[in-house]
Amino acid sequence: MSCITEEVDARHKINSELFDALMISENEKKVIEVCRKIPDHALHVLTVHDDTVLHMATYFKRDDLALKLLDEIPELYIHKMTRQNKAGNTVLHATATSSRALPVADKLLRKAPGLLGMRNNNGETALFRSARYGKADIFNFLAGKIAGYDQPSKQPFLQRNDQSTVLHMAIISQHFELALEIAKEYKYLIGEKDMDGMTALQLLSCKPEAFKLKQERGFFKKLLHFRKLP
Repeated sequence: MSCITEEVDARHKINSELFDALMISENEKKVIEVCRKIPDHALHVLTVHDDTVLHMATYFKRDDLALKLLDEIPELYIHKMTRQNKAGNTVLHATATSSRALPVADKLLRKAPGLLGMRNNNGETALFRSARYGKADIFNFLAGKIAGYDQPSKQPFLQRNDQSTVLHMAIISQHFELALEIAKEYKYLIGEKDMDGMTALQLLSCKPEAFKLKQERGFFKKLLHFRKLP
C-alpha cells in the first residue's frame, strides 16, 4: 500500500470518527479527544465543502462544544481560524445562523479579530449573513464592533457584491423587526439601490404578501418615517 493511500485511509478514518461523534452519537468528549490527536485540531477540514470541525459544531448548534474546541486550539494554529469553506464562509459566518452562538462569536473575535471583515463568495460578512437569518442578537453584537467606523468603512460590512444591503436582505427574508432596527440605525441604507436599481422601499412595494398582515403594513409606515428623519 502506498504512503498516499495510507494517508487517505487514515484521513477517512479520522473523519468517520469525528462525524459519528459529532452528528450521530453526540459524544463531545470523543470529538475533543480526536481533535487533540490531529495536526489542525478543531480546524481540521471535515467535509467535501471544506467545513472544519468547528464549522460543523456551530452549524449543528453545539455551542458548548464549539467553545471547548476553541479553548483547545493552540496559539500556533490561531491563524488558521480564518479558514473558509468552499462557499467562502468562516466559522464566524456559521455563528450568524444562530442567536445561541453569540458566545462563540465573541470568543472567535477575541482570538481572531480579522474574521469580522472577512467576506464569503457573495461578498457577505458575518454581519450581513446574520441579517439574512434574522438573528438580531448576533447582528447587534457584530454591528457594535463597527459602531466607531465612518460610513465608507462600514459599507463593506453592510453591502454585498450585488449591491444588496443588510436592509434589502432583512426585507427579502421577511425579518421585519430586524429591518426596522437596521433602518433606524443606518437610515442612509433606505435609499441604497441593489444591482436592479431597487431600494428597500421599492422592494417592499413589489411584495404583495408584505401587506397582508397589520404588522407588515405598520412596518412600511415606520420605514417611511425613518426615511424622513435627518
